[in-house]
Amino acid sequence: MGAALKAIDAAQKELAINPDNSRPAYLGAIALIAIGETDRAHEWAMRALTIEPDDVLCQYNIACVYALSGELSQAFETLERVLSSANHETKSWVKYDSDFEPLHSDPRWENIRRLIEN
Repeated sequence: MGAALKAIDAAQKELAINPDNSRPAYLGAIALIAIGETDRAHEWAMRALTIEPDDVLCQYNIACVYALSGELSQAFETLERVLSSANHETKSWVKYDSDFEPLHSDPRWENIRRLIEN
């Protein structure tokens, strides 16, 4: 929990300096999930998407936020969008990222696997 709190503090400082950078917002959102602040995490996630709505890395990390917070439908929807324009490296990350473990038992994961393989 200490590492997550440090990450959130660092993200807040970076956002204050560079408010147009989505990276601290989406990484901070994941740290907020880790400490159980789901509502605040979603606020940060939406901020990240507002800053860079078409950025694949931003969308990828927002999918992680959704998966970790149990919002499986939104996680799947976001992942499908990400994978439609993802490179091989991003597809590998999706395949092995532990943040997506909550999705693996859902039948919709098979569609994600197909998208990864293409």
